[in-house]
Amino acid sequence: MKNFGKTLFAGIAALGGALLLPAQAFAQGAQKIGLVTGLLLSVVYGLVGIMLLMVGYKIFEWVTPFSVNDALSKDQNRAVGIVVGAIFIGIAIIVAAALG
Repeated sequence: MKNFGKTLFAGIAALGGALLLPAQAFAQGAQKIGLVTGLLLSVVYGLVGIMLLMVGYKIFEWVTPFSVNDALSKDQNRAVGIVVGAIFIGIAIIVAAALG
């Protein structure tokens, strides 16, 4: 439990450093992009992120020994819904780090 605080602090510091990288690149003279180009890139990255989330969900459904769709729609299993939500959040964090 003593190392948990150090690990948490290191994770927060790494996240803060990762969030500051684009600002540092811009401050060092990175190429400026226009508004339309920025919006277009945001849409493209968003679509790529959604597609990767769908692929991750299909892989999760393939790995599980039961049908996740049936458990969510027919059985209305809340536990499966919470796990699927956690999977989506985890994959979204990984995709955001990869695309960012």
